[in-house]
Amino acid sequence: MEINNEQLTKLFDLSGIDVSIENAVSDDITKALISIERKILSFTSEQTGLPAEFNILIVDDLELSIYQFNQLLKKVGIVPTVARNKLEALAELKKKKFDFIVVDLFLPDAEDGLELIDECIKLREAKKTNKIIVMSGTDDKNLIEKCYKLGIDEFVPKSSNWHDQILKFITSSLTTKDNEDFFKYLINENICCYTVNKFNSKRHIDNLIKDVNTSLYTGCVNIIFNMENIKIFDDEYTATFTELYKMCKEKKGQFILVKISDSLKLALADAFLDNLIPICSSVDVAVGKISD
Repeated sequence: MEINNEQLTKLFDLSGIDVSIENAVSDDITKALISIERKILSFTSEQTGLPAEFNILIVDDLELSIYQFNQLLKKVGIVPTVARNKLEALAELKKKKFDFIVVDLFLPDAEDGLELIDECIKLREAKKTNKIIVMSGTDDKNLIEKCYKLGIDEFVPKSSNWHDQILKFITSSLTTKDNEDFFKYLINENICCYTVNKFNSKRHIDNLIKDVNTSLYTGCVNIIFNMENIKIFDDEYTATFTELYKMCKEKKGQFILVKISDSLKLALADAFLDNLIPICSSVDVAVGKISD
C-alpha cells in the first residue's frame, strides 16, 4: 500500500520525528510507527498505574521466549529492551538504568548467566539497576542457591506460565510500598510481625536486627518472622536467629518463625535450634501460640 504526502506528514507529526517528506525513506516510516506505538503504550501504562518511564531488560537466547514475554508486556504498556547474550546485555546496561532485569540462566550455559547476574548485582549496588529476576528450566538446587546467594530478587522456573509469574512479581513490586528488606506490621500492642524479603547479606540482616531492637524497646516484645519469601537460606546466617531469640527472651517475649524453607529448617536442625525456636505454619498459628 502506497502512502501519499498528506498521510506521511500526519504520520511524522504524530510520531514527533523531524524528517522532511522529500527525503523520507522506509526506515524513517518504521521509526515513526515505532514512536507512535510507544506513545500509545505509554498512555496505556498511565491507565494501568505503571510508571511512564519504565525500563526492563530481557536477556534470553530463545526467540520464542522473547516473543511470548514481549507480547505480554506490551499488553500492559511496557516496551522492553532485549539482549540475546551476556555481551549484548552488558552493552545495554551501560546505556541506561533498568528497573527490572529478567535473565535466562543458560546463555547458553549457566556460567554466562551467573557472570551476568554478578555484574547486575554490582550495578545495583551502584544504583544503576534495581530488581533482578532469573528464569530457568533447571531444577538444580545448587544452581538456584548460587543465584540467591549472589543476591537476585526472584527465581522463576521456566514452566508454561513463567512469563505470567514474572509479570506478577513486577506488578507486585511496583505496588508494594516497602518491598526491600522487609515489611513490618503490628498485630497488637505487644506482637510485631515481619515479612522478610531478603536475608542474603549482612546489610539486610543488620537492618532487620536494628528494627527488631526498636520494636522491643517500644513494647512489642513478641516478634514473628514470616519467612515465606526466603526460598534459599545460607547457613552462615543461622546464628542471627540465636541472637533474635535471646533479644526477645530478655524482654520476656517470644521469637517465632513462620513458613520456613527446607534449607532453613535443615540449618536450624544442624545448629540445634529447631527445638528452641518455635516454628509455625502461619502467622495466625504463631499469634495463637503467643496468646495461649
